[in-house]
Amino acid sequence: MTTEQLFDKAAHDKAFFEQLKADPAEALQGAGVKATPEQLAALKHVHYKNLVDVATAFGSSAANFT
Repeated sequence: MTTEQLFDKAAHDKAFFEQLKADPAEALQGAGVKATPEQLAALKHVHYKNLVDVATAFGSSAANFT
């Protein structure tokens, strides 16, 4: 899964988005992604509200995630 695919999935799949926020390792494993420790650490520091705001600005259905 590419980064673009990961963000697309997070923007369109509320359950995945919530799981990614709560437990990035489990969410990625469930999506078939073997993440590095650095990637998991980065995901733990993501400001998910900001992602929703950006997605909303681009017309994504992620606006319903808040």
